[in-house]
Amino acid sequence: MATVDNLWLAALTRDENDAGSPDRFNLTISIDGVDTFDQDFSIGWHATAQGEVQGGLRQGQAGLQEAGPLSAPFAVNALTNSSVRLGIRGDNAWGPEHVLLIGRTQPAFEPGRIIALAMETDLTEWLSADSSEGHLTTRLRLVGVGSSTTLIRRVLLLVYTDTGNDVQTDNTIQLQIGTATSLVLNKQLTDDFNQYTAKWFYVDVLGPFTRGDLALNGSIRLSILGTNAWLPKSLFLFGLDTETGRPNEVVCLSAVPVWDMGWLSADPHEGSQSVDLSLSA
Repeated sequence: MATVDNLWLAALTRDENDAGSPDRFNLTISIDGVDTFDQDFSIGWHATAQGEVQGGLRQGQAGLQEAGPLSAPFAVNALTNSSVRLGIRGDNAWGPEHVLLIGRTQPAFEPGRIIALAMETDLTEWLSADSSEGHLTTRLRLVGVGSSTTLIRRVLLLVYTDTGNDVQTDNTIQLQIGTATSLVLNKQLTDDFNQYTAKWFYVDVLGPFTRGDLALNGSIRLSILGTNAWLPKSLFLFGLDTETGRPNEVVCLSAVPVWDMGWLSADPHEGSQSVDLSLSA
């Protein structure tokens, strides 16, 4: 029986007026009526005009935070669509657009497997401790982990930039995915990859493919198209079975919870221009 021993919470705030909030978010997981997990997340970190660092998520901002090893691991098959709830601790209303809960499972035969547990997309509701502004919590429904034959029609890339001197970049980042016979994804991502900041990218594919296609001499490559070096802290890549909207199955393609592949840069004295991401178990 697979048990979850660690969690990551990822979210994207809607890009509309007042959707951001500095308040902490709260995630609870209930099994058979008992809260087995209850933790607050300061999911986003950003610098204020005064140079301070605070939590919460601004309008249009993504966040990604690890819960840390769980004191009470739980069984994946014990979860239901009513088990996972996301809430907010304050009355500064927050408007989430997309939310994804990621877990790490630890069966004896497959240690450290990363899977998507629950997901909501295209949300329109507001979360607030003030009932006149929104709901205190919202549920996150379960998603299937898919298989090697799940047809992937879209990709979700979550990446978090490290913290420190010169770790951020405004250079274009390129993601390429290829099977043994064809390039199925080739996307250039133009954004500011600022330190202690997450990015949430939906990427269209050139043609549907499966995880099984990648297992047969396929490749996943991440590159930087410039010499302004960049240092990620963590990265998750998922394949979705729908072209739009909420997916039914979310297939983990690659996961680097703790980035260990060094700096990316087109200057060979600063880092590697490209790295190949391993296909997840």
